[in-house]
Amino acid sequence: MGVSVNDLRSAVYAFPVLAFIIALPFMWWHYHKYGAVSRWRVFWTYIFVSYLLCAYFLIILPLPDPAVVAKLTMPKYNLVPLTFIREFLKYNPLQLGNVHTWKAALLAPTVVQPAFNVALTIPFGAFLRYYFHRPWWQVIISSFCLSLFFELTQLSGLYGVYPRPYRLFDVDDLLLNTTGGWIGCGLARLVMPILPTDAQMDHSAAKRAENVSMWRRLAGFVVDWLAALLLATLIGVAVSLIGRVSAPDWLT
Repeated sequence: MGVSVNDLRSAVYAFPVLAFIIALPFMWWHYHKYGAVSRWRVFWTYIFVSYLLCAYFLIILPLPDPAVVAKLTMPKYNLVPLTFIREFLKYNPLQLGNVHTWKAALLAPTVVQPAFNVALTIPFGAFLRYYFHRPWWQVIISSFCLSLFFELTQLSGLYGVYPRPYRLFDVDDLLLNTTGGWIGCGLARLVMPILPTDAQMDHSAAKRAENVSMWRRLAGFVVDWLAALLLATLIGVAVSLIGRVSAPDWLT
């Protein structure tokens, strides 16, 4: 349990900073295009990146001990669709005629796990529809691809870090995650009328660009400086990694 708590605490501390670093290039581009940074666009971009990082942490954490993973004997994958329905019918304590079983039924893993998999991608579908203006069929395909990335991450044992998967590759997760993205798309259509449009966000940024104050100039300098720092850091990391990896035989 100690490892789990530490991993979760690290995720909570790390993802706001990572989200800011990932969103920084967008802020730089938007500032140089409009002469100002749209607060709404920065807000939505930061929230979207934070959501993706949080979702990723949720599917990989807690990180177990590799020695423990090596001894696991559980199945690596489930390729039988709708297994979650059969498990609900077999294991869930729900008795429609007995009210006292309803709470236990709702809190049972056979309900909580599928509900979590649906809820995981509802924000993704909502963002694609509202912010990126994707049609419903592209939202469905994108949600499936995101879910497939998550499942392959688990199947690969976190890209080979672990000797075998420590979580199940489940075809039901693909179905439920895709359904969640579709639901998010529908929910976004309901709330879009009360959210700012692209034209409103860009008009606000352009209007703010007309009056360049000292603080605005300072903000622009900070954004440029942070973008340059991020680029220099990435180049340094890339050079360091290249220096440690020997060239393949076909290049020598």
